[in-house]
Amino acid sequence: MDTTDHFRAAFRYCLKHSDFKSQKAVAEAAQIAESSVSEMLTKKSYGIKTQAKIAKIFGYDDVLDFLALGRKVSEGQMPVKDDAEHHIRIPLYASGKLAAGENGMIFDPYEEPASTLMIPRHEVFGRKNHHLAGLLVGGESMSPIIPKGSVVIVDPDDREFSNNKIYAVNYPQNGENIAAVKRVQKWKHGFVLLSSNPEYPPELSESDWRDLCVGRTIWVWKSLEDM
Repeated sequence: MDTTDHFRAAFRYCLKHSDFKSQKAVAEAAQIAESSVSEMLTKKSYGIKTQAKIAKIFGYDDVLDFLALGRKVSEGQMPVKDDAEHHIRIPLYASGKLAAGENGMIFDPYEEPASTLMIPRHEVFGRKNHHLAGLLVGGESMSPIIPKGSVVIVDPDDREFSNNKIYAVNYPQNGENIAAVKRVQKWKHGFVLLSSNPEYPPELSESDWRDLCVGRTIWVWKSLEDM
């Protein structure tokens, strides 16, 4: 497999896990023609300068590192670097307790995180300056999509509502505000909180979105052991 194949594998991998919604958005960010993006994702080879532009928008200043990622993806491996340059530290909260913040609900600022997650920067592309938080899922309502014991990454800086997407929401229990992971749909009087497990029926919430939403769920691991 040559460098063009490695580049294409890395490009497809990063695009899949990025915030880019279209090839047009990629082209605008890299300042290249949209047709070039389409060709690079299919079969045509481009020079190192163009490849470097693509690598840079995904957080890789050195195109050789981008090609190394592509080689690992092609071989069925995940990136294994542990250095801070390529990873971002995210606190992991086990209780999910929430507190009121200036911009809405936040994870309890007095709770010591259970641990720190080291996440490859390209996995959270476009969110490196956001206050991301990891949440250990303690219930089974989202099984089998998100089983109990999974880890989800929540972006509290991303609270814009998008219908039928998965969010961490404020879910009061026993007098405490707890973050729960739910698929959310708009309802004429508020929102519908949907679970994946058929044993958990839909729930209605008349809360204001600012009070309900903790943040968008942007990544899921089925188990800490898989990380």
